[in-house]
Amino acid sequence: MITKRQYHCLISGLPNLSFDGEKPWTSPAEFREMLAGELHPDDYAQVELVFLKEDNINLSYYLLPDEEEPQRPGVFNNTDFKEQEENFSAILPSDDILPLYMVNVMRENLGDETKKRRLDIQNALSDGYFEHIMERGCSFLKEYTRFDYDLNNLISFIKAGRHDLNQEDFIRGMTEHAGHLAANPGKSPVKDPEFEYFDEIMSYSESRSFSDQELKFDKLRWRVIDHMIFFENFSIDSIMGYLQKLLIADRWSELRKESGEKRLREIITATVEEAEEKYTDINK
Repeated sequence: MITKRQYHCLISGLPNLSFDGEKPWTSPAEFREMLAGELHPDDYAQVELVFLKEDNINLSYYLLPDEEEPQRPGVFNNTDFKEQEENFSAILPSDDILPLYMVNVMRENLGDETKKRRLDIQNALSDGYFEHIMERGCSFLKEYTRFDYDLNNLISFIKAGRHDLNQEDFIRGMTEHAGHLAANPGKSPVKDPEFEYFDEIMSYSESRSFSDQELKFDKLRWRVIDHMIFFENFSIDSIMGYLQKLLIADRWSELRKESGEKRLREIITATVEEAEEKYTDINK
């Protein structure tokens, strides 16, 4: 059994986080900077794994720059993407800058004459990210990522069914629940008895308020995190759980402003419209 490093002073000094709508004591990006000086390099690498999700979005806009999108606080930036791109055609290529799954997506989409869609690129990055976490993540990050993909898959599956879209196109990650959904398409999802939170997620999805749905889903995430780190008092798993909760709290400090419901509707509407456009083109 591998002994995990303990961070007693660091974890004991962290302020509590809550859903009260107030801005958290620090931002996720600032917390990451703080952790860089506190954690062993191997443990800090786990923190960077979380922020690769921001890089996935940044890279999708680098590969398909048809819209302006502010740079998210990921591990890499457009300079790194450009250097990786130049490395492909170098006479003496150096080591890749980006994780392999990002490198593969770049290779597949740079110079592609066919019309690329951001949704396709983001889906490829999402699948690659899942495998990357399963290979390199700590025990908490693997378990939580698997749960979060299952949660998002079920939500997407339900919404796709309501809009008569191909539900399998919205399933990401190679989990048992993902396989269950793919094997049982239909507007009314077939219950997965192995997914503990299936009924709870189904009930939340019935709400007509987007913000109410999202709040309930994030409260479920919060509760699952607490359960996962209950016995991880001072390890990297505990810190990773705190980081995930900080990301949720930071998100709601913005969404709970007056424009929160409107912003959520815009996000969901844009995603559905892009998916419908893709599905229409495929079936012409």
